Amino acid sequence: MMKRLKLGLAVMLSLLLVLLAGCQAVGGVDVSKAALSTLDVKSSMSKQTLSLQLVPTDGKLTEEDQKAIDLLNSFSVTIDQAAVKDMNNASMEGSVQLQGKKLPFHLAMDKKALTLSVEGMTQPISVPLELEDLDLGFVGQNMTNESLIQMYKDVLGFLLKHTPNPSSISVTPVTEKVNGESLSLQKLHIDIRGDELVGLAKGFLTSVSKDKEGVKQLISNLYDTYYPIFAAYAGAPEETAAPDNAEKEKNINEAVNELMGALDELLPDYDKNVDGLFQEAPELSEILGKNTVLSLDFMLDSKLNIRKQNMDLTVQLPASEDLPIKQVKVHSEAETWKVNEPVTVHAVDSSKGIWEVNPGEATPGEVLRHLDRQSELYRLLKDDMNITSKSFSMYTEEDASELYDAGFEPVVVNNTMMVPLKYVADELDAKLVWDNATKQITLTDDLTGSKIVLKMGSKLASIDGVNETLAQPVQNMDGYAYVPMRFITKALGAQGNWDRNEQTVTIVRN
Repeated sequence: MMKRLKLGLAVMLSLLLVLLAGCQAVGGVDVSKAALSTLDVKSSMSKQTLSLQLVPTDGKLTEEDQKAIDLLNSFSVTIDQAAVKDMNNASMEGSVQLQGKKLPFHLAMDKKALTLSVEGMTQPISVPLELEDLDLGFVGQNMTNESLIQMYKDVLGFLLKHTPNPSSISVTPVTEKVNGESLSLQKLHIDIRGDELVGLAKGFLTSVSKDKEGVKQLISNLYDTYYPIFAAYAGAPEETAAPDNAEKEKNINEAVNELMGALDELLPDYDKNVDGLFQEAPELSEILGKNTVLSLDFMLDSKLNIRKQNMDLTVQLPASEDLPIKQVKVHSEAETWKVNEPVTVHAVDSSKGIWEVNPGEATPGEVLRHLDRQSELYRLLKDDMNITSKSFSMYTEEDASELYDAGFEPVVVNNTMMVPLKYVADELDAKLVWDNATKQITLTDDLTGSKIVLKMGSKLASIDGVNETLAQPVQNMDGYAYVPMRFITKALGAQGNWDRNEQTVTIVRN
């Protein structure tokens, strides 16, 4: 997984060069070779800064909008040291700045896990990375690092061949300091405006449409790697044998002809369709206008390795009453050294143990329980980012645009709004345990740890041992337990609201 992440970062950087610098040599610098050389970097040290700025609209802002803009404008990331030892091992140390507060972090990755420690955590968090059956979308489980790199090079080489240069691109010799050392470098400077993108895309597609042999070669190179995906999506059994050479050639030719046919249909009406798109969505003329600008500086050494880079991105947003900002600006600077030299990675301190969690499984309560309540991180996540906030709606009448299964719709019983217990519990991250022998249900509140006990067919419930009487007994509806809305929302620290006109139940936890 780590090698995929490392290669993915290299590929993104290469694609950036491809799409923004085009394929032609500039000022004696072979841009194509520079782009592809990023895939040959096996190890390196680097540092980077990243900051964000939201430019508010000219009108008066609400207090809430101003607070949100100020919060995001105070955000920045500093990576003091990032070390990539090889395809499987890396570490990163730095800090996140927010509202004048500094949150140091330390991240490390190997074949087995990604481990992250942020100041304020009682234990570092560890996320397993051994998800081989998910690697590259079920592809190439036996692929080597070398074959992966070659696959990316095949794709990038094809893109390089057909991508035109933007209007503003230049190369000049410079002397720059990288990690304190003065180096003689070539600066590749690129400016690209939003109103150029449509033309660049057309130039790329036009060039591809004239290179049938190149398209066939690319598909041929990728065919063996991606055949398992094609077969899986086609519904073929896993044991289906790979096609013989004749069948392979037929499949490749069909794919090439389909792609070239699509381009032949698209290009004659390209300008007309783009104009139609801008008429239907006039806000695109702002986003893809002259005020949206990406400015890049890549400082290259004699081996065409990127040793220093600066990026300034401004995205112009359309005027809207619902949007309190008119521009988003991002600034980044980075330096790289020890390229393909021995590098040492730094492990995260796990002397106090590790909190192991699978991606997406940590609840807000679990996160907060692994933080020091006096730390800035706890305050940030709980008070500023409101990670405990939840809001969801349920509809008593089926809408034509929605389909609801049993256990998702609220029901009125004897003037009492009843809601599906499991659905509400899942939305509020409460743990539910069903005892089939006693027909008893126990809920554990994610934030407080409170125990709520109910029983099918009974009006008697308890919260942390204190009995309460329900307006209606717990009921079985289509195999799902339903309980009074007022009781369960209050028990789980939320508020429920029934809108009779809209036939909607809304549950909110602040």
